[in-house]
Amino acid sequence: MSTVSVHDISNTAGTGHVAKPRAPDASEIIAAHLARMQYADLPRGVVEAAKASILDTLACVLAGTGCEDVIAIRSLTAKWGGRPSSTVIGQAGMKVPPASAVLANGAAIHQFDFDDTHDRAVMHPSSASLVPALAVAEEIGGVSGKEIITAVALANDLSSRIGLATRGRMWDHPWFRAPVIGLFGATAAAAKIMGANAEQHLHALGLTLPQVSGTWASLHHKGSSVRSIRDGLAYRNGVLAAELAMQGIRGDGEVFDGPYGFYRAFFRGEYDRSELLDGLGTRYETERVSLKPWPCIRHLHTTLTAVLDLMHAQKLAFGDIAGVMLHVGQVNLDRCRPVALGSIPANHIDLAGNMHFAVAAAILHRGIPLSLYHDPKLADEVVLTAMPKVRWQYDASLDGHTFEPARVEITTTHGQRFNAECSVALGHPDNPMTLEQRIGKFMDCASAAATPVPKSKALQIVDAVTRLDDCADIDSLMRLLA
Repeated sequence: MSTVSVHDISNTAGTGHVAKPRAPDASEIIAAHLARMQYADLPRGVVEAAKASILDTLACVLAGTGCEDVIAIRSLTAKWGGRPSSTVIGQAGMKVPPASAVLANGAAIHQFDFDDTHDRAVMHPSSASLVPALAVAEEIGGVSGKEIITAVALANDLSSRIGLATRGRMWDHPWFRAPVIGLFGATAAAAKIMGANAEQHLHALGLTLPQVSGTWASLHHKGSSVRSIRDGLAYRNGVLAAELAMQGIRGDGEVFDGPYGFYRAFFRGEYDRSELLDGLGTRYETERVSLKPWPCIRHLHTTLTAVLDLMHAQKLAFGDIAGVMLHVGQVNLDRCRPVALGSIPANHIDLAGNMHFAVAAAILHRGIPLSLYHDPKLADEVVLTAMPKVRWQYDASLDGHTFEPARVEITTTHGQRFNAECSVALGHPDNPMTLEQRIGKFMDCASAAATPVPKSKALQIVDAVTRLDDCADIDSLMRLLA
């Protein structure tokens, strides 16, 4: 593969004019970058960010293993059979081919909308990168922790850049960003683990383009399973694209900049190429990925941060609170909806996007424990006792943001009024979760797995990911996750 510019010779024959060379398609530059970069090239901050995202994503997989749709998908992949090489996490040693493992493990990640998010790119980088990297690594064998970190770091940077380059608001287009953009990260991670050279990376990206899909339908059609299992549906195709490229199958050209490339086909050609390429290999968006402290859609996190910070600052318990007033723009207004008794567990993914329920749960429990999504009695307690205390009003000054800043007011039973604002939610790199909070999230998720992970084993997994740089073969981590 060469990044040497080619010439557009159309309409120049016989004119005596020499055509100007065009810039190489961004995919050519990216492919060469993916092939060239190694663990030693990564800044320490990028390595640590990648490891934090790896642990966080494994937590989300474990939390989703007991959900009905995930159990059904695991049963289906077992029925398909094939070479038992890649672990289905939390399933007593069950192994299947890599693409099937990505389907099963990926379907578990987003069950509670708990996965990491790049707040500006508006997508979930590690949901796309990690499970393909792990599945392919087990198939190959002998892959080190450093190789996993490198694949995740590079893939997270790439998918975040693809999202950042997209112009306009995310709802200006019919395509839902997470799977549409994340698929390129899944392919990049899988191909990197496979040891692809620049040409193979380029063809893998070209084989990804015709597989891109995912619309807003799953968020507008309540009761659909697609929103919660989409990572499995989409990212197994990243493994396929990488495997085909490694077999010499050629992909489409001009993946990003071409007249039939990604941005023109999916986003009306409205993109900023500099966001995609500037600082490639020196600036990593991997470090700008946010972790979620609460299992709910990221849009709710600024409000939850404001409410819980205010409760902490004023030492308020649930019984001290007479009412909470939320000021919301149009985005969050659409997420303030009534909730009926008995909504859990069948409707858990829709409830994870409900502002009214989330804030009510937070004031009752000082957070949103995963148990609310599993225990109908606990969820109904929130509906009956806490939701009546939460009200909202539209504030046009908050419009124009994908993740709106928060403005909240708490009134106490003694008539006191306390106000708070928040523009950077907890979990963002500029307002990060503490190590204790991150480990606490993992432990909560591990205990909520289909087969709850004992505390001692969960701490072993935390330690293994913390020391992933020293791991000679990730098989030792995968045995803990089986």
